[in-house]
Amino acid sequence: MAGEFTGLTDAEWAVIEPFLPEQPEKPGKGRPHAFFRDILNTILWVLITGARWIDVPKGKGFGARSTSHRWLGIWTNDGIWAELKALLMGQAHELGLIDWSRSSVDGSFVAGKGGGEDVQYGFKGKGVTLHALVDGNGLPLSVISTGAAESERAQVEPLIDQTELITGKPGRPRKRPDAIQGDKGYDSRELRDLIRQRGITPMIPRRSWQNRKPPKGRPPNKPIDRWKVERTFAWLQRKYRRLVVRWERRNKYWAGFVTFAVCLLWANCLTGFLG
Repeated sequence: MAGEFTGLTDAEWAVIEPFLPEQPEKPGKGRPHAFFRDILNTILWVLITGARWIDVPKGKGFGARSTSHRWLGIWTNDGIWAELKALLMGQAHELGLIDWSRSSVDGSFVAGKGGGEDVQYGFKGKGVTLHALVDGNGLPLSVISTGAAESERAQVEPLIDQTELITGKPGRPRKRPDAIQGDKGYDSRELRDLIRQRGITPMIPRRSWQNRKPPKGRPPNKPIDRWKVERTFAWLQRKYRRLVVRWERRNKYWAGFVTFAVCLLWANCLTGFLG
Protein backbone atom coordinates (compact mmCIF):
# COMPACT_ATOMS: atom_id res chain seq x y z
CA MET A 1 0.00 0.00 0.00
CA ALA A 2 2.74 2.44 -0.96
CA GLY A 3 1.79 5.95 -2.00
CA GLU A 4 -1.45 7.74 -1.20
CA PHE A 5 -3.76 5.97 1.22
CA THR A 6 -7.02 4.99 -0.47
CA GLY A 7 -8.55 2.78 2.21
CA LEU A 8 -10.03 -0.63 1.59
CA THR A 9 -10.17 -1.53 -2.07
CA ASP A 10 -13.52 -2.42 -3.61
CA ALA A 11 -12.37 -6.06 -3.85
CA GLU A 12 -11.41 -6.16 -0.14
CA TRP A 13 -14.66 -4.48 0.86
CA ALA A 14 -16.66 -6.95 -1.26
CA VAL A 15 -15.03 -9.81 0.67
CA ILE A 16 -15.38 -8.27 4.15
CA GLU A 17 -18.78 -6.53 3.95
CA PRO A 18 -21.01 -9.67 3.92
CA PHE A 19 -19.47 -10.81 7.20
CA LEU A 20 -19.92 -7.55 9.14
CA PRO A 21 -22.91 -6.95 11.43
CA GLU A 22 -25.81 -5.03 9.95
CA GLN A 23 -25.44 -1.29 9.76
CA PRO A 24 -27.49 0.33 12.59
CA GLU A 25 -30.64 2.08 11.45
CA LYS A 26 -30.63 5.84 11.21
CA PRO A 27 -31.95 7.37 14.45
CA GLY A 28 -34.97 9.65 14.35
CA LYS A 29 -32.98 12.59 15.65
CA GLY A 30 -29.34 13.50 15.92
CA ARG A 31 -26.33 12.58 13.84
CA PRO A 32 -26.67 9.44 11.65
CA HIS A 33 -24.46 6.43 12.29
CA ALA A 34 -21.07 6.39 10.56
CA PHE A 35 -20.67 3.99 7.65
CA PHE A 36 -18.74 0.86 8.58
CA ARG A 37 -16.49 1.24 5.54
CA ASP A 38 -15.39 4.67 6.77
CA ILE A 39 -14.82 3.22 10.25
CA LEU A 40 -12.68 0.41 8.82
CA ASN A 41 -10.75 2.86 6.65
CA THR A 42 -9.89 4.92 9.73
CA ILE A 43 -8.78 1.87 11.73
CA LEU A 44 -6.81 0.66 8.71
CA TRP A 45 -5.07 4.03 8.37
CA VAL A 46 -3.86 3.89 11.97
CA LEU A 47 -2.90 0.22 11.57
CA ILE A 48 -0.82 0.85 8.43
CA THR A 49 0.83 4.13 9.36
CA GLY A 50 1.28 3.52 13.09
CA ALA A 51 0.33 7.16 13.65
CA ARG A 52 -1.53 8.62 16.61
CA TRP A 53 -5.32 8.68 16.63
CA ILE A 54 -5.20 12.46 16.89
CA ASP A 55 -3.50 12.56 13.46
CA VAL A 56 -6.32 10.73 11.65
CA PRO A 57 -7.26 12.72 8.52
CA LYS A 58 -10.69 14.29 8.26
CA GLY A 59 -12.80 14.13 5.17
CA LYS A 60 -14.48 11.76 2.77
CA GLY A 61 -13.78 8.09 3.39
CA PHE A 62 -12.80 8.54 7.04
CA GLY A 63 -14.84 8.24 10.22
CA ALA A 64 -14.41 10.30 13.35
CA ARG A 65 -11.37 9.13 15.29
CA SER A 66 -13.28 8.78 18.57
CA THR A 67 -16.05 6.80 16.87
CA SER A 68 -13.57 4.54 15.07
CA HIS A 69 -11.59 3.96 18.27
CA ARG A 70 -14.78 3.03 20.11
CA TRP A 71 -15.88 0.56 17.40
CA LEU A 72 -12.43 -1.05 17.47
CA GLY A 73 -12.97 -1.99 21.12
CA ILE A 74 -16.66 -2.85 20.72
CA TRP A 75 -15.99 -5.31 17.90
CA THR A 76 -13.27 -6.96 19.99
CA ASN A 77 -15.53 -7.38 23.03
CA ASP A 78 -18.44 -8.61 20.88
CA GLY A 79 -16.25 -11.14 19.05
CA ILE A 80 -16.84 -9.53 15.66
CA TRP A 81 -13.16 -9.53 14.68
CA ALA A 82 -12.77 -13.20 15.69
CA GLU A 83 -15.95 -14.16 13.82
CA LEU A 84 -14.83 -12.24 10.73
CA LYS A 85 -11.52 -14.12 10.78
CA ALA A 86 -13.31 -17.48 11.16
CA LEU A 87 -15.66 -16.70 8.27
CA LEU A 88 -12.83 -15.60 5.97
CA MET A 89 -10.83 -18.71 6.87
CA GLY A 90 -13.91 -20.86 6.28
CA GLN A 91 -14.28 -19.46 2.79
CA ALA A 92 -10.57 -19.98 2.15
CA HIS A 93 -10.87 -23.59 3.36
CA GLU A 94 -13.76 -24.26 0.98
CA LEU A 95 -11.65 -22.92 -1.90
CA GLY A 96 -8.69 -25.14 -0.92
CA LEU A 97 -6.45 -22.22 -0.01
CA ILE A 98 -5.35 -23.55 3.41
CA ASP A 99 -2.42 -25.97 3.49
CA TRP A 100 -3.09 -28.26 6.46
CA SER A 101 -0.18 -30.62 5.72
CA ARG A 102 2.38 -28.82 7.87
CA SER A 103 1.96 -25.83 10.15
CA SER A 104 4.54 -23.81 12.08
CA VAL A 105 4.48 -22.08 15.46
CA ASP A 106 6.66 -19.30 16.83
CA GLY A 107 6.62 -16.14 18.93
CA SER A 108 7.76 -12.58 18.25
CA PHE A 109 8.57 -9.90 20.83
CA VAL A 110 6.77 -6.54 20.56
CA ALA A 111 8.00 -3.64 22.68
CA GLY A 112 5.32 -2.15 24.94
CA LYS A 113 6.71 1.31 25.56
CA GLY A 114 3.42 2.72 26.77
CA GLY A 115 2.82 0.00 29.36
CA GLY A 116 -0.69 -1.27 29.96
CA GLU A 117 -2.50 -4.57 30.41
CA ASP A 118 -0.34 -7.72 30.04
CA VAL A 119 2.82 -5.69 29.34
CA GLN A 120 5.65 -7.43 31.21
CA TYR A 121 9.42 -7.39 31.50
CA GLY A 122 10.83 -10.37 29.66
CA PHE A 123 14.18 -11.55 28.32
CA LYS A 124 14.12 -8.96 25.50
CA GLY A 125 12.71 -6.08 27.53
CA LYS A 126 9.36 -4.56 28.37
CA GLY A 127 6.52 -5.60 26.11
CA VAL A 128 4.36 -8.46 24.90
CA THR A 129 4.84 -11.54 22.73
CA LEU A 130 2.77 -12.34 19.66
CA HIS A 131 2.36 -16.09 19.18
CA ALA A 132 1.30 -17.39 15.77
CA LEU A 133 0.30 -20.73 14.27
CA VAL A 134 0.48 -20.61 10.47
CA ASP A 135 -0.42 -23.06 7.72
CA GLY A 136 1.93 -24.46 5.10
CA ASN A 137 1.65 -21.24 3.08
CA GLY A 138 2.49 -19.00 6.03
CA LEU A 139 -1.05 -17.68 6.48
CA PRO A 140 -2.01 -17.27 10.17
CA LEU A 141 -4.43 -19.86 11.52
CA SER A 142 -4.44 -18.20 14.95
CA VAL A 143 -2.55 -15.38 16.68
CA ILE A 144 -2.61 -14.56 20.38
CA SER A 145 -0.80 -12.02 22.54
CA THR A 146 0.66 -12.59 26.01
CA GLY A 147 3.05 -10.85 28.34
CA ALA A 148 6.72 -10.98 27.38
CA ALA A 149 7.54 -13.17 30.39
CA GLU A 150 5.07 -15.92 29.48
CA SER A 151 6.29 -19.30 28.19
CA GLU A 152 5.99 -19.83 24.44
CA ARG A 153 5.53 -23.58 24.90
CA ALA A 154 2.42 -22.96 27.01
CA GLN A 155 0.74 -21.12 24.12
CA VAL A 156 0.74 -23.99 21.62
CA GLU A 157 -2.44 -25.55 23.01
CA PRO A 158 -4.38 -22.22 23.05
CA LEU A 159 -3.23 -21.56 19.48
CA ILE A 160 -4.64 -24.91 18.36
CA ASP A 161 -7.89 -24.34 20.27
CA GLN A 162 -8.37 -20.86 18.82
CA THR A 163 -8.10 -22.04 15.22
CA GLU A 164 -11.76 -21.57 14.27
CA LEU A 165 -13.45 -21.85 10.89
CA ILE A 166 -17.05 -21.08 9.95
CA THR A 167 -18.11 -22.56 6.62
CA GLY A 168 -21.89 -22.41 6.92
CA LYS A 169 -22.15 -26.12 6.14
CA PRO A 170 -23.30 -28.90 8.48
CA GLY A 171 -20.65 -30.74 10.44
CA ARG A 172 -17.42 -29.64 12.01
CA PRO A 173 -14.93 -28.05 9.64
CA ARG A 174 -11.31 -29.06 9.86
CA LYS A 175 -9.25 -27.03 12.34
CA ARG A 176 -6.17 -29.14 13.04
CA PRO A 177 -3.06 -29.47 10.84
CA ASP A 178 -1.36 -32.78 10.17
CA ALA A 179 1.93 -31.64 11.74
CA ILE A 180 3.29 -28.73 13.78
CA GLN A 181 6.85 -27.44 13.40
CA GLY A 182 8.70 -25.49 16.07
CA ASP A 183 12.22 -24.50 17.01
CA LYS A 184 14.26 -25.96 19.87
CA GLY A 185 12.59 -23.63 22.32
CA TYR A 186 9.50 -25.86 22.06
CA ASP A 187 11.47 -29.01 22.93
CA SER A 188 9.40 -30.67 25.65
CA ARG A 189 8.19 -34.23 26.17
CA GLU A 190 4.93 -32.96 27.69
CA LEU A 191 4.28 -30.72 24.68
CA ARG A 192 4.99 -33.52 22.22
CA ASP A 193 2.59 -35.81 24.08
CA LEU A 194 -0.08 -33.09 24.13
CA ILE A 195 0.26 -32.52 20.38
CA ARG A 196 0.10 -36.26 19.64
CA GLN A 197 -3.05 -36.62 21.77
CA ARG A 198 -4.74 -34.21 19.37
CA GLY A 199 -3.80 -36.33 16.37
CA ILE A 200 -1.03 -33.99 15.23
CA THR A 201 2.56 -34.96 14.47
CA PRO A 202 5.12 -32.83 16.36
CA MET A 203 8.16 -31.83 14.31
CA ILE A 204 10.33 -30.17 16.93
CA PRO A 205 14.13 -30.55 16.98
CA ARG A 206 15.69 -31.63 20.25
CA ARG A 207 18.09 -29.46 22.18
CA SER A 208 21.64 -30.74 22.43
CA TRP A 209 22.73 -31.96 25.84
CA GLN A 210 26.07 -33.46 26.67
CA ASN A 211 24.70 -36.72 28.09
CA ARG A 212 21.56 -36.92 25.96
CA LYS A 213 21.03 -39.92 23.72
CA PRO A 214 20.37 -39.26 20.02
CA PRO A 215 16.66 -39.21 19.07
CA LYS A 216 15.08 -42.41 17.82
CA GLY A 217 13.12 -42.83 14.61
CA ARG A 218 13.55 -41.62 11.06
CA PRO A 219 14.34 -37.99 10.27
CA PRO A 220 11.60 -36.13 8.36
CA ASN A 221 11.58 -36.65 4.59
CA LYS A 222 11.11 -32.91 4.05
CA PRO A 223 13.33 -30.45 5.94
CA ILE A 224 11.62 -28.27 8.52
CA ASP A 225 10.67 -24.92 7.01
CA ARG A 226 9.93 -22.74 10.01
CA TRP A 227 10.94 -19.66 8.03
CA LYS A 228 7.34 -19.37 6.90
CA VAL A 229 6.11 -18.34 10.34
CA GLU A 230 8.98 -15.87 10.61
CA ARG A 231 7.92 -14.44 7.25
CA THR A 232 4.39 -14.07 8.61
CA PHE A 233 5.65 -11.83 11.41
CA ALA A 234 7.56 -9.83 8.78
CA TRP A 235 4.33 -9.44 6.77
CA LEU A 236 2.44 -8.19 9.81
CA GLN A 237 5.08 -5.70 10.93
CA ARG A 238 6.05 -4.39 7.49
CA LYS A 239 2.49 -3.97 6.27
CA TYR A 240 1.02 -2.76 9.57
CA ARG A 241 3.36 -0.49 11.51
CA ARG A 242 0.99 -0.23 14.47
CA LEU A 243 2.03 -3.78 15.37
CA VAL A 244 5.74 -2.93 15.62
CA VAL A 245 5.32 -1.24 19.01
CA ARG A 246 2.34 -1.71 21.29
CA TRP A 247 0.98 1.71 22.27
CA GLU A 248 -2.48 0.48 23.35
CA ARG A 249 -2.80 0.33 27.12
CA ARG A 250 -5.94 -1.84 26.99
CA ASN A 251 -6.00 -5.34 25.57
CA LYS A 252 -9.22 -4.94 23.61
CA TYR A 253 -7.71 -2.30 21.33
CA TRP A 254 -4.44 -4.17 20.84
CA ALA A 255 -6.26 -7.44 20.15
CA GLY A 256 -8.55 -5.62 17.70
CA PHE A 257 -5.59 -4.33 15.69
CA VAL A 258 -3.91 -7.75 15.65
CA THR A 259 -7.02 -9.67 14.58
CA PHE A 260 -7.98 -7.06 11.97
CA ALA A 261 -4.48 -7.38 10.46
CA VAL A 262 -4.93 -11.17 10.30
CA CYS A 263 -8.34 -10.67 8.63
CA LEU A 264 -6.73 -8.42 6.02
CA LEU A 265 -4.15 -11.10 5.17
CA TRP A 266 -6.96 -13.61 4.57
CA ALA A 267 -9.02 -11.04 2.63
CA ASN A 268 -6.02 -10.35 0.37
CA CYS A 269 -5.60 -14.10 -0.14
CA LEU A 270 -9.25 -14.41 -1.19
CA THR A 271 -9.23 -11.36 -3.46
CA GLY A 272 -6.10 -12.68 -5.18
CA PHE A 273 -7.77 -16.06 -5.77
CA LEU A 274 -11.18 -14.71 -6.81
CA GLY A 275 -9.63 -12.04 -9.01
